[in-house]
This record gives sequence, structure tokens and C-alpha cells, in this order.
Amino acid sequence: MHRQEILDHVRNIILSTNSGLFPDDVSEFASMTYDLGMDSFHLESMISRLKDEVADIEFTPWYIKASRRGHDTVGSLVDFIDERLSQSPSASTSQTQAVDISPAEQGELDVEAA
Repeated sequence: MHRQEILDHVRNIILSTNSGLFPDDVSEFASMTYDLGMDSFHLESMISRLKDEVADIEFTPWYIKASRRGHDTVGSLVDFIDERLSQSPSASTSQTQAVDISPAEQGELDVEAA
């Protein structure tokens, strides 16, 4: 997933969890708490959806860093997700590796089952 796709997805989630906002309100530089008025419930809802829809990554490091320094911008969250996704192997690769069984392994399975 490219950074722009992540940004678009984060924007859509923010807009869907906070009905009082307009699309132009959700810029990369907008603070989620100060500019967008998100409270802990909105942030938790957004993070929960991001885990379900984008990637199951741990958001606590971002949340701690952002709240300490007041840098809870949309862009900082997008950068955090983009960085974590580029560090971890893709889910499709790991699923393929987990399902892939070589012919030798299949023969061993048949012998064990018999």
C-alpha cells in the first residue's frame, strides 16, 4: 500500500468516525485532537478500524509519541503506518509460504497418515 492510499484511507476513517468534519478539514497537517476535535473515543475507534482494514500493527508507540509532543497529526499517523508496513513482510507472502508444501513434504505426510 502506498503512502497516498494510506492517507486516503485514514482520512475516510476519520470522516466516518467523526460526522462533524468536512473532507477539507482533514489535511495532513491537522492535529487530530486540537484541529479535528477528536477525543479518546474517536481515536480508539479510528485505531481499531485501521487495525482491521489496513494492518494489524501496534499503534501505542505512535500514540505515546504524538501525545507527548503534541504531534498527533494525520500525516504523522500516515508516516507511522507506512513505516511499519514497509518493515514487515507482506501478509500475502507469509500466507503463500505457509500454504506451500513441497512434493517431498506431501509424501512424508502420506506416510505418516498411513
